[in-house]
Amino acid sequence: MSQHQEITPMSQALSQTQSQLDRLQAIINYPDANEDDYMTTTEDEYEDDEIDSEFSYELTAQEQWEESLKQINGLVNFIIFPMIGKVLGRRFSHLLWRRIADWWFI
Repeated sequence: MSQHQEITPMSQALSQTQSQLDRLQAIINYPDANEDDYMTTTEDEYEDDEIDSEFSYELTAQEQWEESLKQINGLVNFIIFPMIGKVLGRRFSHLLWRRIADWWFI
């Protein structure tokens, strides 16, 4: 009986392994989408896209001017003003502290 009991767990392990292998095989052989489903393009179509994109991004002089103004506005708001505020703030704080220190300690 001990041999029969040892064979049963081994046969169970083999059947589990076989079922796992069957599941993996099913996953591997899962029907993929046909290659025909994907759109294929030729080099001529790519060249046409490049030509279209070149013409679509041309701006008029007025649009270029407005874009330049937006860039200058961003430069002033995000770089120039903070730098000026930093310098003036430090100078004002040193001046203010000097007056308070002179009044308090002298």
